[in-house]
Amino acid sequence: MNRNSFAFATTLVFAGLSLAFNATHTLAASKNPPSGSGNWSSGTAISPVLQPDPRGGPQLCDTAVNSSGLTVAAWDQYTYNNGGGATIGVAVRSNGRWSAPFTISGASGFAMNPRVAVGADGTMAVSWTYEDPSTQANPRRKVQVAVRPAGQVAWTTATLADGTPGGVAVPHFVPLVIDAKGNVTAAWTHWDGTHSLMQTATLAAGANAATGWSAVATLGPSATESAMYPDLALNASGDAAIAYSVSRCAGCNMPEVAMYAFRRGAAGAWSAATVASERMYYVSNPRVALDSTDRATIVYFGYGVEANRQNADGTWPSAGRTILLTDVPGSSYGSIDLGLDEQGNALVAASIFDPTVNVDRSSVWVTRGTADGNWNTQQRLTDPTVPVDAYASRVAVSPDGKLAMVGWIDHYHGTVQVAQLAGGTQSTTTTWTTTTIGKGTAFSSYLEVLNLEAGSGTIARAVWKNAKTGTQWYAASYGP
Repeated sequence: MNRNSFAFATTLVFAGLSLAFNATHTLAASKNPPSGSGNWSSGTAISPVLQPDPRGGPQLCDTAVNSSGLTVAAWDQYTYNNGGGATIGVAVRSNGRWSAPFTISGASGFAMNPRVAVGADGTMAVSWTYEDPSTQANPRRKVQVAVRPAGQVAWTTATLADGTPGGVAVPHFVPLVIDAKGNVTAAWTHWDGTHSLMQTATLAAGANAATGWSAVATLGPSATESAMYPDLALNASGDAAIAYSVSRCAGCNMPEVAMYAFRRGAAGAWSAATVASERMYYVSNPRVALDSTDRATIVYFGYGVEANRQNADGTWPSAGRTILLTDVPGSSYGSIDLGLDEQGNALVAASIFDPTVNVDRSSVWVTRGTADGNWNTQQRLTDPTVPVDAYASRVAVSPDGKLAMVGWIDHYHGTVQVAQLAGGTQSTTTTWTTTTIGKGTAFSSYLEVLNLEAGSGTIARAVWKNAKTGTQWYAASYGP
């Protein structure tokens, strides 16, 4: 999507659900069609061959593209030397070519979980969470952001939060957005010793990227709760929104509600966080997007995949609506993603694993929402009659809605596939055309990673991991 979401490579929520659904199957995926077909380029390696994550983790990447095609990608990279460490690698695509990869973080310690953004003016930013080695005296956890202003070649890094490691053992991400003027906003959770706070800061366009960040704004929660799973959204007017889950237990991963805060313009103040979902265990991994009228859509894991659409007066319905659901007991939901156009039309995708004997594979399901908060019947994009095992589902929607895509990695065949909706988000058709754009391999399905982003109605980028001879990142381009 248009950098409104970020997700784990595969996040699973197990459910034994009994509500039936009506679905329509569309295109069958062929076993090994050629890569780089249609409007997509062939896959190109943008990183060196890297070491795998020694912890057995998914080793993540993030990608952003603007309407001019300027693209930035960042990834986790590990070393086994001198006790080990982790850094952040980056490559930039401009004028139709990818730059040589480079390391943007410090060379010591553990820099992990990158997030990226690129503005219409060409400003770029990369964020990560840094941790000292646990064997070091008084180890620290830091939130760091590197910014390259438009028209410049140098990156400048700032530390926005610095504290002791602690709290719930979940990956920590720092989502980013950049408006058309080059104002950069970051959001993160910070452990203060007793609970995790939802925090944010902004770097005004033209300010010193090392020292010019705003004072940190803390949005909550209360002293007995913890914030987790933050997401950040931006619309074309520069208005921003944050969504996150709150756990009633300050030191537990027991999220029970999605919270929402809004800011008008880069210089505006953040609203008080308000409840944007029902309260139930577990309301997790919220994704938020904002349309041109400042109405937000949130999706999250709850009873299946749920969604809530903000009312025109800024209030929220008291409960979300289940939009993706399976009636197969023991099914698991992964890789939820959300895209929204300027008119408020939404596209949501998730990978749903079917544990039925002799099935044991995951399919990609989608549904579409309209600005009035209604949702279409869910639709399966992968063919259940052939052994497609689809993970790392991602959504890309251009601001005008003309480009609407869903991507995934077929773990069974080792292929990266992207389906495009005919007519975009504002069409009434349910016709999707699926293209194989490259090869993706991982040791296990939960290690599959894919990014899919749309910069305009004619431009999109995909970045994925190929682990056949190590860990290497590949990219393909739709449009210039």
